[in-house]
Amino acid sequence: MFEEFNLNQNLDLMSYLPFYWKDIKEMIELQEVLGVEVKDLQAKLKDLFSQCFIETATWGLDLWEKELGLKTNYKNSYTHRREMIKAKFRSAGTTTKEMIENVARAFSNGEVEVMEHNEEYFFSIKFVGTRGIPSNMDGLKNTLNEIKPAHLGIEYIFTQLTWDDFDKYNKTWDMWDSLNLTWDEFNVYNE
Repeated sequence: MFEEFNLNQNLDLMSYLPFYWKDIKEMIELQEVLGVEVKDLQAKLKDLFSQCFIETATWGLDLWEKELGLKTNYKNSYTHRREMIKAKFRSAGTTTKEMIENVARAFSNGEVEVMEHNEEYFFSIKFVGTRGIPSNMDGLKNTLNEIKPAHLGIEYIFTQLTWDDFDKYNKTWDMWDSLNLTWDEFNVYNE
């Protein structure tokens, strides 16, 4: 909708007027001023439109959070706040394995597996799409604790660099050492 607005280019309103206005100085000046105002209005409309979608909202995240009954925490990044909003939407209804996968996916930006251990009264969530611990793990834990049945526990399983993956990179110890990776960086290393 807003792609046709080139906000970096001045709007030529004179091109919309009949030819006999093109030589009148006052009309040219008026249309230049109005062009600046219309351009400003277009930018504000584009920004307002962006707030209607979770992925592009910024200041509108407050409204989403209020609507869903979430506490607004301005210390969290937009990404973390969006994850919480998406998870809240995905967690509506009866808690199922699919719902838990959906919610966990909202936080990990990757593939997850949920394994049920009904006899032991817990379920496991394995993050298989990305290595390491998701950045908003606390948000995920809080959301899952809200939606899961109270009698079930949760086990989190994170994917790290395995020996097979390590061998596939075909690097010598000196090559690994030259990367200057911390242990945490090494565990999630991916080429």
